[in-house]
Amino acid sequence: MTRRTRSTSAALAAAVLAAVLTAGCGQPAAQRLPGPDSGAPTPGPVTPASAAPPPSPVPAAPPPSPVPTPRAGLAIGSYRPSAATTGVPAGSVLKPYNPAGAELVITRDGTVLEGLEIYGDIKVRARNVTIRNSRLHGGPGIPASNTGIIDATGAGVVNLQVLDNTIIPDRPSYYRDGIVGHDYTARRNHIQGTNDGLGIFNRPGGPSGANVTAEGNYIHSLTFWSNDPAHSDGTHNDGIQVQGGENIRIAGNTIVASATPGRGSNPNPRGDHAGIGIMLQQNVARLRNVVVERNWVDDGQTSINIDHGKYATITVTVAANYLGRNQFDFGNGSKYPVRVISRAASSVPGLATNRWADSLDLLAEGTAGGIRFNG
Repeated sequence: MTRRTRSTSAALAAAVLAAVLTAGCGQPAAQRLPGPDSGAPTPGPVTPASAAPPPSPVPAAPPPSPVPTPRAGLAIGSYRPSAATTGVPAGSVLKPYNPAGAELVITRDGTVLEGLEIYGDIKVRARNVTIRNSRLHGGPGIPASNTGIIDATGAGVVNLQVLDNTIIPDRPSYYRDGIVGHDYTARRNHIQGTNDGLGIFNRPGGPSGANVTAEGNYIHSLTFWSNDPAHSDGTHNDGIQVQGGENIRIAGNTIVASATPGRGSNPNPRGDHAGIGIMLQQNVARLRNVVVERNWVDDGQTSINIDHGKYATITVTVAANYLGRNQFDFGNGSKYPVRVISRAASSVPGLATNRWADSLDLLAEGTAGGIRFNG
């Protein structure tokens, strides 16, 4: 499936609301600012994050089911993330923050938002921001253009950390993803009800690095809209949509690409199937140093889709993932967990190491094998 690029720019709010600053483990102490942050420093120049690590050795089978505790002891790719191992930890007491839901714009480097019920979409425009152990409700209205409950598309974003959050919009929208942008790490987040779960791309017109790590997240139950401005057949909801850039690692996530119609929407013509579980597509820039490994992926029209897009070739590592069998049926049992748009244009190291989640048999090309080359 070819997906058109949607606009990722959004107008900054006139009023810049301050973030709660706390001192975390390994973080410098910071003051708490309850009011508007009118004196925030101008963000420094973007420094690309370090390259993503190379693929890990390919396991022959998934690890045992029991999940160790505490959460900090979980090894990425050694367990299947679920609601129990993602999102705000059980027993957390959260403090309401910004209950009116006005847009939050973070311009102060080192800001930490922690232990909060956060209302309003968050625009990160600073370095070394951390958002963790919080419930993110998003904004109360429909955004003017494509954004996320966390928007990291600005030039000033470097090393954003999004950890152990529950990200479910109170007002789902075809313009509201979970996290979107570049230079961020997303770990152990529970994302549900958004348009896409994660959007990943380098800044158009900026450096080539996307510099994104997504590990141990649980993404499922997206929201379908029949009146999507970008598509005549409704939203193409993706668990993770990668559209360009370098240094991207997607590892150890559970992604169920299912979708439910939003309020007032017509039914989804694909039933409860979303668009793609993990979409790897070169809309914004070439993909380089992209690793997709040890994820549990199911549902959607296709679970993992590899598309060279507007460039002549694409190279991505897709290795040791566990694929379910619940994709959309295109007719006569035509279901494909892994779809490569062009054989000639695509280099996919690790493709032969992906397995069926139920039997642990290796995928192979063909209707029964689970891998399809469109051409």
